[in-house]
Amino acid sequence: MVCAVSGTNSAVEFAMSNGSVTLLPGLWGHPSGALWIPAMQTAVVADAHLGYSWAQRRRGELGPLADSRTRQKLLTLCDDLAPLRIVFLGDLVHAPRPCAPEREWIEETLRLLSERAELVAVRGNHDREFAREFRSLPVRCVESWSAEGLTAAHGDRFTFAVPEDHTLLLGHLHPCLSVKDASGAGRKLPLFLATTACIILPAFSPFACGYDLVCGIPDELQTCLGNEEVQAFAATGKRIVALGPLHCVVERMFEANVSAPERFRKTRG
Repeated sequence: MVCAVSGTNSAVEFAMSNGSVTLLPGLWGHPSGALWIPAMQTAVVADAHLGYSWAQRRRGELGPLADSRTRQKLLTLCDDLAPLRIVFLGDLVHAPRPCAPEREWIEETLRLLSERAELVAVRGNHDREFAREFRSLPVRCVESWSAEGLTAAHGDRFTFAVPEDHTLLLGHLHPCLSVKDASGAGRKLPLFLATTACIILPAFSPFACGYDLVCGIPDELQTCLGNEEVQAFAATGKRIVALGPLHCVVERMFEANVSAPERFRKTRG
């Protein structure tokens, strides 16, 4: 396990300055959905899906070209944390064979980031052509990334060995909870899932719908998380909120039945 931030006061000041919370000793959840490793000055970002809007247009969905939100979110993360390294935990781009403006935008985004930090890209299932198509960029492409008690992979496949004393960092799942009020209005809330064996990061892309955890954790990822109780942390964009054990959070949602429009209608009657 990596070392914690040196000094209790330093840790408190760090959390108060940007709304971060300790997920495990030395590993901080940032409100953006990134994982911050202060001992290595490294930010880990899962599922950025750069070029999403262009890719959707090529599929015939004529939505707005809103990818600038993702770029601004990445640059704000750099302003906030000043990382020496950014590890992209798979699905750095959304689709292969980008069109000309899509390629230009992705290249410009990554060059801007490379001026501020070393960039490492762990290959995800959306990145199968990234190393070839963007080989001129200053991005180191790897199948997995390991350092100081951590092993990071995308999470779509497990063809690598993880040392017993390492904490596994995964993306791919896009974990979230659909939170609704009594009227039925709501949003999907991105979550970190954490045990000492594994942390699953939320998708960094603001366009990633997410996998609703009321459906349960997929078996292969539950194996990675181990036998401990899975702790859930919500990444609101402004701060991290520790929700407690995931199974308790889901049970409370069902007990409250806050998603029922009928309850809203009764209160209005």
